[in-house]
This record gives sequence, structure tokens and C-alpha cells, in this order.
Amino acid sequence: MLKINLQPRLCECCGGHDLEQVWDSEAIVTRANNTWLFPYSIAVCRNCGFSFNSPCPSSADLSRYYADGLTGYKEITPPYSIDARIEVLKKFSTPQGVFAEIGGDQPGEFHRRCSSLFGKLLLVDVSDDSSAELRSVHDLPENSLDVIAHYDVLEHVADVKSFLTTCCRALKPGGVMVCEVPDIRLYPRNLLLQEYTHVNHFSTTTLSAIASQVGLTPIELGHMCSRPYGLLAIFRKEEIKTPFTASAYEYLDALACLRGGVAQIRLCEKHLEHVRDQITWLALKQKKITIWAVTDLLRSLLANFDLPAATMVVDSDPRRKDHLIDLGVKVHTPEDVMEHIKQSELLVICAPRYRLEIIEWITAKTGKRLSGPQVQVIGAGPSGETLR
Repeated sequence: MLKINLQPRLCECCGGHDLEQVWDSEAIVTRANNTWLFPYSIAVCRNCGFSFNSPCPSSADLSRYYADGLTGYKEITPPYSIDARIEVLKKFSTPQGVFAEIGGDQPGEFHRRCSSLFGKLLLVDVSDDSSAELRSVHDLPENSLDVIAHYDVLEHVADVKSFLTTCCRALKPGGVMVCEVPDIRLYPRNLLLQEYTHVNHFSTTTLSAIASQVGLTPIELGHMCSRPYGLLAIFRKEEIKTPFTASAYEYLDALACLRGGVAQIRLCEKHLEHVRDQITWLALKQKKITIWAVTDLLRSLLANFDLPAATMVVDSDPRRKDHLIDLGVKVHTPEDVMEHIKQSELLVICAPRYRLEIIEWITAKTGKRLSGPQVQVIGAGPSGETLR
């Protein structure tokens, strides 16, 4: 097992070191070639309210970790709205211009639609599994881009100012940066605090403050995002760099949001205990159980819990078949265990964003209709609201 090493980190928003620790944990995750131990420790700056991991993984360790990743599996619906992204980019469409996406994964439908908005597209992705032309944002030529975009990337970056400075340098004068990140102010409604790879936790205030210091001026802020629980921030490259100004209430607000996120994690832990009891009870009655999706939520479910023999774990992505090998658990594709799924008395879904798609697939393929207590969605609220 490879371990992510942590190092001290000061606040990138104000340079402060008066930090309040809020949450510590760790995750075990299997990537393309290795299993990793990923510790994380979340703090909030008492001076400005920026929340981030401190200590934090080094940029070098994060690069190695993400290089060991898998690109999105193209046989399932992407966990974001392509239409929402395109509607934003239409505002800045330049038929002869150059557009670059950082963290662009494999080329897909989104990029095909972007090709009608810009003259040239560039993809930047660190994963060894990606066919992107460029591996690092630092590979982008200076003053070469009309628009640069990164969706759910910046929360994973250990050196925010360096990253944004490089984005700014790659833009032409007046060029635009489109950014989506999770919104810390929505943490009391979701499980994003538990996302171990998120080393930054932004509000519109802290994100704008950091970007403004490197020459990126906010021109639009909002929540019309391609994913739930995110914030959209659009910046323009300008000559002016705005000095940091502390907000008197940002620290208290951020602290409340982080504590709300901790409360959601505690609720999820109670739900996991309930599901473990349900699995054990059904197994004693020799009933079949299906657990769907190899995610860190599944890892949480399996913590100190041995799956009964009547339980099968499935994932639509065949590349994940060995991702629980360290636990002695085999992962099947749904097509290979159709009869087991059909006979199951309980379906546990560990990918809440895909719960409807999974249930519809089972009904279409097996004729089985699951509802009520037959379906447990890890990471969803009592009303079925997706928390992750």
C-alpha cells in the first residue's frame, strides 16, 4: 500500500497560520495500479475563513496519485450536465479562438460540442489513462488561450495560487477562466466534507479573493453548475491584482459550514450501521443481497464488516474487478450476475448520483422492481436527496 505524505500548509488566501482544525480522517482507495492510504486533515483560517487541508499532501504526491487514476467510464452517464457547461461557454464562444480544459478526461460528447464554439480545443489531464494532449497546466503556452475551464479540479490542487497564476499566464489579455468547485456553504446538506481528495473548500468570497490576487477578476458568480452542490465562478484576465481584504464574518460562516458537514458524516455513519444490520439479518435468512458501485462509500460500509456469502458486489466498470482485492472481495459486472440481482431482497447503492439509473437498469434487464426498504442508498438523505 502506498501512503500519501502530508506537509505543513499556510493559508493561501491571506498567508495566515492561525488555523483551527475541524476534521481528521483517512481513506483507503484502489486506483488503476495501486492501493493508497490517503489521510486528510481539514482546518479553517481564523483570519480570513479560507478552509483547506493542513497538513496537506505535497503536489508531487498528488500528481503520482492522480496519474494512477482511471478516466471516466464512457458506458455510463457522466455525473454532470453537458448542457449546463455548454450554455456557459456559449457566452464566450470564439470561432477562431483556443479553448483548453484542465482535467478534461478522455474526449467525449462535451468536447465534440465545444468544437462548434471554438477553433481549437486542448485537453490537459494528469492521468496515465488519459489520451489528453498535455499532462500539466504548465505545458500551456503563455498568452495562447481565449478561454480556459476546469470543472471540479481546483479543490484537488495543493498550490492554488501557483495553479491560478499559470492559468492566468496562459490566457490572452482579456481572456476568460471558467471554474466550478464545491460550495462550502452547502456542506451542511451533503457529504462533500468526506471527499478525502478535496484539499480546498471554497466559498465565493475565498475563491474570488485568491483569484483576484493573481490578476483574475471575477465577472460572474452563481450556482448554475453542471453538478449539484457546486458554485460557478467566471474570471477575466486583467492587469490589476487586488490585494487581500479580510472578511469579518467569513471565518464564523466557514466554521459553521464545516461543522454542518461533520453532522452529515455522523448521520451517514448511523445509516451505515443500519445497513450492516439489515445485511446481516437477511443473510441469516439466506436471502441474497446486491451492493452496487465500488466507491469510498462502499469502503466505509465494509470497514470492520465481513460480507456474508449471500452478498455480491457489482460495478458497471469492468476495470474495477480487483479494486477490493485487499479486502478479499470480488467485484462482478452486473451482466455476469443477473440472476443474483434478480433474486436479491436488498439492493445497496453506494453511488447516490446514479441511484435512479441503477434501479431503472435492473427493472429493464430483469423485470424486478425494487422500492422502499428493498433499496438503501448510501450517501442520500432521508427523503432520497443526494448528499454526494
